[in-house]
Parts: sequence; structure tokens; C-alpha cells
Amino acid sequence: MDTMATENTAPSHTTLPEGLTTAPETESTTESILETSGNVAADTEGGVAEIPAPTEKKHVSGDDLYRRSSQYQTWSFSSAELHEKKQQANENGRQVALALFESTRAAMVAEKPEVFAEFGLQLTSSILELISFEEEQRYLHFFGQQIVQICAHFKMPTQVKATAISFFRKFYLVNSVMEYRPRNILYTAVFLAAKLENYFISIDTFCLRLPKTKPEDILGLEFIILLALKFSLLVHHAFRPLYGFFLDFQLLLLHPAPAMYDVNVDTIGQLYDRAKTWLNDHALLSDAPFLYTPPQIALAALYDTDKRITERYLRLKFLGGEEAKNQADRDRFDLHVRTIKKCIKIAKQETATSREESTKIDEKCFFALNPQKLLKRRIKALQEGTPA
Repeated sequence: MDTMATENTAPSHTTLPEGLTTAPETESTTESILETSGNVAADTEGGVAEIPAPTEKKHVSGDDLYRRSSQYQTWSFSSAELHEKKQQANENGRQVALALFESTRAAMVAEKPEVFAEFGLQLTSSILELISFEEEQRYLHFFGQQIVQICAHFKMPTQVKATAISFFRKFYLVNSVMEYRPRNILYTAVFLAAKLENYFISIDTFCLRLPKTKPEDILGLEFIILLALKFSLLVHHAFRPLYGFFLDFQLLLLHPAPAMYDVNVDTIGQLYDRAKTWLNDHALLSDAPFLYTPPQIALAALYDTDKRITERYLRLKFLGGEEAKNQADRDRFDLHVRTIKKCIKIAKQETATSREESTKIDEKCFFALNPQKLLKRRIKALQEGTPA
């Protein structure tokens, strides 16, 4: 489990009781949501600038504690860092696949020297189709969608689905599909997430409902995934701070008197439900969790779902409802809104993928992991004089 002591007691937001929170709790939960805004609070040409903290800080916020978590320290990046990490994983995978091909070829040369004497020039690494960076990203996105379907098939709660996707995506930030086939990692990520989120299902029952899967196929990969995750298993999702905002929206927009004539408890409840759907539809499979904090993503969901209500809430929260407070507060408010909009853009970026293309990439992946089968198929085709 996670070695950070704060992880067990301090998730992305302070635990909120049922009903409305008191004002002091709400401030500690929401006022600093973007002060500690992760790595992409404001993109700059030479790097990333964080949102400046207010001059006075009278409490330790949930975000302060979140920044001490292993999720923030290990799995938060700038846009450039994240892209570089993905590219490095792909390049490492290509090198591993080439090395495996060459070692397999050398072993087969020793076994069948006469075959390679005749066809050696046609049995080089040039026959190995490596997976490009772009193909790998589309391929992984396709399997991320499969996690959603598998969790729905098993009727697993949202928390399990979100954690499984997080495990899967983190694993492939440090590994390539040319090293580990996604189908196997996918099943193990779901099973591991179910255990972590206290959703009990036995390994036998789990495998019984999956095609061509044995318990040892899943259990044998658990430790490999744990190593890739650096044993950081506690995942901070945006759903919990979203609930905190649901409570705080009621506090600011409805008490002591309604701030908007057409907003009531039901309106805010419907906004909350639609924002949860937004998180499921856009945020989970996007890069947003690597680039933004959970509260920022939650606010992005609310803002994109209903800009008018959310912006009114933000003005009350940061400007006291006034158009012009002091300039520093105004600048911070504007930066918060820009950050939210950037988060929305990242979360809603579409990754074009299809089952047909994924099937073709899967074949490349299979032969990268099993070069002996590729060489045997090519040798047979050469001996029979048929196209490979």
C-alpha cells in the first residue's frame, strides 16, 4: 500500500459529512482548490507556472495535504513531461522488441542454419513491424474503453472503474505494449482495483466470466503492476471533491438567501449529477488526472456542465460577488478560470480509435512479443513461395 502517511488520512479533499458543511470547513476545502494547482495551472513557453498562493494562509488545506501525496509527487506532470514520458515508454518498448527479436533469431539460426543460409537476408529485423508512438496511444485508449465495458459487465462501482483506469494508464507510462500485452494488464488492473476499493470478487469467479483467462494469468501480473505503480495504490479521484463542491454550492448560492433567482437545491443536485456523468465521459480516459489536481478536474466538470452557475459560485468564493475587489484577487480569479478552461480542453480531446485499427495493432503487438512465431510464419511462406 502507499507509504505516504498523509495518504491514509488526507485524500484530495477533507471528508465531508452529509448535509451542508460549516463555513470554516468549506473554506478549507474549496478556497485553496486552485492555489496548489498542480503542474499545469498556467502553461508558459519555458515551463509551467503555478497559481500564486494568497499572501495569508491560516489553515492547512486539503490541497496542501494532496501535494504531499505520492499521487501528486509521482504521477503529476507538465504537458511536456507527460509527452516525453509517453515517448520514452514507446522508445524503450521498441528497443526491447528489437532485442528480443535478435536473440530469438540467433537461437533459431543455431537450430536451423541451413534455413538462414538460404533465406537469411529475408529474415532480418526488418520483418518486425514495430508500433509507432501514435499507434500506441490510440491502442491504449481503445483498451481504456474496454475497462469501462468490463466494469459495467461486472456491475462494479464507479470508484473501481476509475481506479482500474488509473492503474492501467500509469502502468503504460513506464511500460510499452511491446513489452506487456494490454489485454492481460487490463484484467489484472481491474481485479487489483476491485480489491483495493473493497469490492469483493473471487479470482475464480472473475476469470470464469472472461474469455481464455486463467487465475494465474492475472495473479502472475499483480506484482509487475505494483512495481510499475511504485506501490502507490491510493488513487485520488475527482468524484470526492465534486461532492464537496456540491455542498459548498448550496452554502454559497442558497444561504442566507438565494444568490440566483432560478437556482435551488434541485438545480444544484441536477448539476452535480450531470457533472458526475461528465467525469465519467471525459476525464477518466484523458490526460487530465496527470496534469491537474482532482478539485480542478471537479470544477472543470461543473464549469463545462453549467458555466453560468459555476462562474457565479466562483465569483462569490473569490471576489465576494463583487466585480472588482483588489487587483491581486481579480488576477487570481481570472487565472483560476483559465486553468479550468484548459482542463476542460484536455479532458475533451478526442482520441480517434476503432476496433478494426486496434485489431491490426494487436497483431503487431503479438509478434513483437512472440518473434519466434513471426519468424516461423515467414520461413514457411518463403519455403512455400507464398506471400507472408
